[in-house]
Amino acid sequence: MQHNNKGYQWSALAIAIALALGAQGCNDNSSSAPQEVVKDNAYYRAQAESMVARMTHDEQLGMLVGPGYVFTSRGLEVNKEAINNLKSDVPGSVGYISGVFNAESGLDIAASKLADGAAGVRITPTREGESGTFYGTAFPVGTLLASTWDASLVKQVGAAIGNEVKEYGLDVWLAPGMNIQRDPLNGRSFEYFSEDPLVSGVMGAAEVSGAQEQGVGTTIKHFIANNAETSRSIVDNIISPRAIREIYLRGFQYAEEYANPWAVMTAMNKVNGTYTGQWGDLNTRVLRDEWGFEGFVVSDWWSGDGHYADMIKSGNDLIEPGGPALPYGYGDALTGLQEAYAAGELSADDIRQGAVRILTQVLKMPSNQGVIASNAPDLASHARLSRQAASDGMVLLKNHQASLPLAGGSKVASFGITQINTLKGGAGSGDVNAAYTVNVADGLARQFSVDSGLADFYRTFFEQNKSTSDFGGISTIVSCPEPSLSQAEIAAYAASNDVAVITLGRNSAQGEDRLSGKGDYLLSDVEQALIDDVSSAFHSLGKKVVVVLNIGGVMDTSAWQDKVDAILLAYMPGQEAGNAIADLLSGAVNPSGKLTQTFPMRYQDVPSSAGFPGTDTDGDGKVDTHYYNEGIYVGYRYYATFGKGVNYPFGHGLSYTQFDYKNTSIQSNSLSGAGGKVTLTTTVYNSGSVSGREVAQVYVAAPAGTLSKPAIELKAFAKTQLLAAGASETLNFEIPASWLASFDNANSEWIIEPGVYKVYVAPSSDVGSVAPQTFTVSSKLVVSKTTPGALALPAGVTEASFETQY
Repeated sequence: MQHNNKGYQWSALAIAIALALGAQGCNDNSSSAPQEVVKDNAYYRAQAESMVARMTHDEQLGMLVGPGYVFTSRGLEVNKEAINNLKSDVPGSVGYISGVFNAESGLDIAASKLADGAAGVRITPTREGESGTFYGTAFPVGTLLASTWDASLVKQVGAAIGNEVKEYGLDVWLAPGMNIQRDPLNGRSFEYFSEDPLVSGVMGAAEVSGAQEQGVGTTIKHFIANNAETSRSIVDNIISPRAIREIYLRGFQYAEEYANPWAVMTAMNKVNGTYTGQWGDLNTRVLRDEWGFEGFVVSDWWSGDGHYADMIKSGNDLIEPGGPALPYGYGDALTGLQEAYAAGELSADDIRQGAVRILTQVLKMPSNQGVIASNAPDLASHARLSRQAASDGMVLLKNHQASLPLAGGSKVASFGITQINTLKGGAGSGDVNAAYTVNVADGLARQFSVDSGLADFYRTFFEQNKSTSDFGGISTIVSCPEPSLSQAEIAAYAASNDVAVITLGRNSAQGEDRLSGKGDYLLSDVEQALIDDVSSAFHSLGKKVVVVLNIGGVMDTSAWQDKVDAILLAYMPGQEAGNAIADLLSGAVNPSGKLTQTFPMRYQDVPSSAGFPGTDTDGDGKVDTHYYNEGIYVGYRYYATFGKGVNYPFGHGLSYTQFDYKNTSIQSNSLSGAGGKVTLTTTVYNSGSVSGREVAQVYVAAPAGTLSKPAIELKAFAKTQLLAAGASETLNFEIPASWLASFDNANSEWIIEPGVYKVYVAPSSDVGSVAPQTFTVSSKLVVSKTTPGALALPAGVTEASFETQY
């Protein structure tokens, strides 16, 4: 096997063209117009099959594993010597797919480069010996993007990130993250879109489509149920097959169907006794046989238990990062495959099949399409898009007596250390090395008269008290405690300013879950005192108090929401954070974001709270088993079905204008067969005084049947264009049979049960005041059949033994 890391005159694309021309033969029919070659997946698969047939056994095996890492004097680094045919490198690439160079066979397939960064591409921003910089645009985190409820905008973000991947010489963007936000304490929730699979699927498909239209690959992840970070490399998530299908797989299925991602990344955890990267039910029988997935499956880094042959046989084609699994002591991946093949545990066909699947996508990638990296993406326009996405997704939770927007020329007293230590995104592989982050203090100062003395106090305190910590060499976390101010100091600021803005922050990180106590899910004592004292001082003078939440996920608001006048949920808004927040507070942008996750009254109201993040069942001091006790009743499905009050319901979000829904009606019902659908329309009127956008959501209440059903489930949504005061727009919705169906595990089929279905078109999941439309299904419909027995619970475990019997 030769390494040719300096390039060669032949490329995979040239070989593919030569093969195509050779297949045409010598019969030239000059009277016939040449037929254009459609370069679809089938075209590239044919090329891949031909090339793999010409590869040696070692060359095929080499495509199935990354190069691994080695310890050097500089620390842990990719083993570049193990990468075959790396023609050009990009510092900061987190992984590689080896290529092939063989002068004898004529194969010259360039190695591919993989990039992290769920909120943008993450590479090393500076390079030794080069004066230029290579920053990625830090876009809003996944939850904030989803809160736009605007798939076209999210697709633009995907396209911008895909463009940066291509222009920086990379091939694959290891995103988007699509796991369900099952519990607010999941440390990685900020990367994910929603507690609802439809929202997750639509947003994931949008990002995938945007990025892949740039000619780079994506990997939807983590397949499946990476819903907690505690013990994520060993934990066994016990989930009923119905919950797996209806909640944890459905978003992935939507993205696969509508966007054709080039790759799927398996999760680190087990599900029902088997590591996801070693589970044939998941990677072959469901993903490929049922859904028709045509891409390749790649493992999360160092996942599994070292049984590498099991990964390949399950349909997990690419083992990353390759080499030995250094954190866990498992042996070298390539050696493991070689030994398994020699022992007859891995067949030549298993190896060939994986190589074909990987190569089919690799041939599409920039490194094998002759793309020359410019290293000059349009970062200025991408920053503007990041600002727009942030402002369109921020959620106005509360706005008592129209406290917002703030009047022009308002004198603002800005409190909270997070106005200086503003969080553009969370820590870990989802972080982005951006050129800058506009903090809240600077953003406010560009649009308001901000109290300079108070701002200087926070800046000085931050410089004197900040601390930094390294997160695995891929992210730097900057922390600073919240300073205390005396009541007298606060009273003086209240006297000299018109309004108070308090910014509260919560960081979140890959690899660890959040805590339910003070300083995390709850306010710290200092933060509670700040809200109490600022509210008392400003309200005593008839002045308003606004809270901005710069956070990664849900936190408690019960203890303080009644003490303030307005709450803007900014999540983690990317590098333009301060500017976007100021845009909302000033009214330059009318809020149109809505929640894709529920804010409960208490953490203890969350149905998974008693068991999160799992239990230690073998007594070794580590969480190893996690029972998903709530079944399909995740998020709003639980609160709506069992009458649990919440602080802010799923889908909630206020505006500076008002909207009315009129003329809602069912247009058609063709649910007589598996391919049928229900269509409906509504007209949204802007009955307020300023321009704005509205998100209309369609919830369906199914009739009682053999299967238990949530009270309501989101089945469609749409966002209006910017409507001027007095203007209206008619929105059209379509609910396909596949999304109306429920999963009947006993018969391995998706079914629609007979009866009268109620449809609510509403501004949020709080549909109590909405008059429903109805349609009827006359008899049971079997929408599709699934693999009998697939995704089963471990032997001896039943749903009744762990799912809560509500």
